[in-house]
Amino acid sequence: MKITRNWWLVLVCGLVVVAPVWAGFDNRIEVSTWLAENSDLGYEKSEVAAFLAQTKAKPSIIPIIRNAPEKKWVWSQYGKRMVSDSRIKRGKQFVVENSAQLDRVTQTTGVDGAIIAAIAGIESNYGANMGQHLTLRVLATLAFDYQRRSAFFQRQLAEFFRLCYSQGLDPIKVKGSSAGAVGMGQFIPTSYRDFAVDGDGDQRIDLFHSKADNIASIANYLSRHRWQVGAPWLLTVNTDAVKTHWVSAKANNKGLALEEWQRRGLSLSNAAMQWPQQRFNLYAFSTAGEDEYLLGGANFYAITRYNHSLWYSRAVMDIAQAIVAP
Repeated sequence: MKITRNWWLVLVCGLVVVAPVWAGFDNRIEVSTWLAENSDLGYEKSEVAAFLAQTKAKPSIIPIIRNAPEKKWVWSQYGKRMVSDSRIKRGKQFVVENSAQLDRVTQTTGVDGAIIAAIAGIESNYGANMGQHLTLRVLATLAFDYQRRSAFFQRQLAEFFRLCYSQGLDPIKVKGSSAGAVGMGQFIPTSYRDFAVDGDGDQRIDLFHSKADNIASIANYLSRHRWQVGAPWLLTVNTDAVKTHWVSAKANNKGLALEEWQRRGLSLSNAAMQWPQQRFNLYAFSTAGEDEYLLGGANFYAITRYNHSLWYSRAVMDIAQAIVAP
């Protein structure tokens, strides 16, 4: 087919429109706008621009961010994968090996050591895999090429530069997850800023190298989100008494007192009823057969502040319960 001059112009214009989507991050209007809006990045703006100019977009991470397990699995599939025998075994070892540090943070924050271990297990395989993605490349891609959450990731990108500057890190070399999180607990930059603490007493917060800092920071995160010392984690209920309109589709920190759930016909253990005024929400967990129903209280909700997925929070608690089991 002969391509006329007009068709050629249309083709070229089309390429001009499409190409910048996955281009580098130099000479882009949205990057210049972001730089103008952020007055304090630690580095000089010219330095930040130079770091970004060395970075190329990574389009393959966007489907990873979009495709949450809840969109394609049922809970029982996710749970089988996350609450594995190997993860539980390593969690028991982690608790033994770090018992002194875990005991210290439990005493100061009230957060159970097994919960801290379970989060470390899910997030980074207890520190063995803290991410192989270049964090600057990930955050820049999500900040400027993932429009649905660009504002969120532009904040993370700004905080990442501040973090690198304050800790003397090379922004080009830092590695983390496909969402730009770092460390054993996989903290995004703003969480690093707001919740990371010094756990080993060296007057420095280092989630890249200090296991003690990571353990203390995970505990601090949950404590700051109102973890309640000694309160029940998850409570099993008799499915026959459940009415589906009682179920919360999203994490909720209001709920009903346990004695109210009992009045509605849900049977609860004597141990649970030591907390009659503790507020719980009813959650459904999908399976290939009948759904499972569990009551989650303040501590379940605190974990959903770490990751908003109900499935994630349940997996943490299931692993933690298995870790403490004989």
